[in-house]
Amino acid sequence: MKLLDGVHLVGSGEMRLSEAHDCHVYLLDAGDELALVDTGAGLDVEPLLANIRADGFDPADIAWILLTHAHLDHAGGCRALKAATGAKVLCSAYEGRLLAEGSDEELGLDIARSSGIYPADYAYPHVTPDRIIEHGETWRLGAWEMQALIVPGHSPGVTCFLASRAGRRILFSSDVVFYEGTIGLGNWAGSSLADYRRSIGRLSGLAVDALLPGHFMWTLKEGQAHLDAAVCNMAGAWVPPAWQHYHPHR
Repeated sequence: MKLLDGVHLVGSGEMRLSEAHDCHVYLLDAGDELALVDTGAGLDVEPLLANIRADGFDPADIAWILLTHAHLDHAGGCRALKAATGAKVLCSAYEGRLLAEGSDEELGLDIARSSGIYPADYAYPHVTPDRIIEHGETWRLGAWEMQALIVPGHSPGVTCFLASRAGRRILFSSDVVFYEGTIGLGNWAGSSLADYRRSIGRLSGLAVDALLPGHFMWTLKEGQAHLDAAVCNMAGAWVPPAWQHYHPHR
């Protein structure tokens, strides 16, 4: 499903574009090569591949998987999609370690399973990343200028990807900030209000047009206003508004 020139939504459990446990999965068209932002849970990657083909792309042209963080709903499909496409996985060092060898507790999978979010018998499909990025690192992806913004809080190494082209700025905000400025603070290992407080300012002053989060609604205009709301909320005395309870199996 095309959202913007060069950006397609190819997976989403909430919208039933793909398997029910999948986060929003975006495809970034860079011309000669393609990139996926996250991979979904990996319980069934065939709908993702079918959606990519339906939008007129060949999965074999996917060169990169830009992984925001290692939680199951975002990274569980990494191993299967890497095998299916030959893509290389790019992520932060902390999330890369979790992806390769993180324990169920470090991944938050133990509490997610006991809370009924994921099947009780789900086993995390570990895979080794191909490229590690640092906070603030920039690189070219075809016509896109990319920047990695590591904003700990939801997870210690969770990364937002800022994509710029022809004056338009798009932020893939993962589970860091959602529509209307809610945040992804959770009750699992690695999620920290103190980390959020220290790092949320990294999302100030970005002049973001489109805000494309990992769940819920997105906006194609005035995305910076939603980031600014999160920054403002974090400066107050009380715990900021966080995402609603998420039960993909219902």
